[in-house]
Amino acid sequence: MRGVTPLTMTSVELAELTCKEHKNVLADIRRMLVEIQSAEKSAEYQDSLGRAQPCLLLDKDETLCLVAGYSAQLRILIIRRWQELEQQAHQPALMIPQTLPEALRLAAELAEQKMALEQKVAMDAPAVEFAKQIASVEKGITLSAFAKTVGLGPNTLFTLLRDSKILMSCRGERWNLPMQEYVDRGLFATRESSFDSNGERRISFTPLITGKGQQWLVERLIRDGVLRGVAA
Repeated sequence: MRGVTPLTMTSVELAELTCKEHKNVLADIRRMLVEIQSAEKSAEYQDSLGRAQPCLLLDKDETLCLVAGYSAQLRILIIRRWQELEQQAHQPALMIPQTLPEALRLAAELAEQKMALEQKVAMDAPAVEFAKQIASVEKGITLSAFAKTVGLGPNTLFTLLRDSKILMSCRGERWNLPMQEYVDRGLFATRESSFDSNGERRISFTPLITGKGQQWLVERLIRDGVLRGVAA
């Protein structure tokens, strides 16, 4: 009998959820592991340049122990993420039919689903074609410009992306910046600029969506029922 893979959370995801530098989260984790006499569980992830970088894996107890010293706001973010992971892990697997009637019923259901999907693809073809036309855009455009292009209000789009954990929801200079996972996948980018404020030089960051990201997001919004079709 095949063992169940234990649920874990990466130090990269913890850094994104808490809006902390990954190196600082790694230091926090290693300090905690020494104190609780627990071994490190290492893994790798790809950074924005496609390079393999080290990260650490934590189980639920270790994660909650780590964030016990963080603020209440950060603790609730981590707790909610663990609830999502556990809910996904407990979703029932597809049952294999054991009898001929069960197999026939499954075949009929799959045929109906295939037909419905084909009809949806035909209805959504203009939006998908539009997305393919913009897929060659590399540097990206602002999310406000993208929102207007697909007929959504910028505030609506930003709210959707924050709720989906595609953009960061923590207040401060990282507000509305893309999560590292989606930057690494080439879907989003960040533009850095500087400005003067009261005689001081400050840095601001603007989230951008790449051509690849625009295609991916249009298809996702269609799948989620947010968009029904966009004229090419």
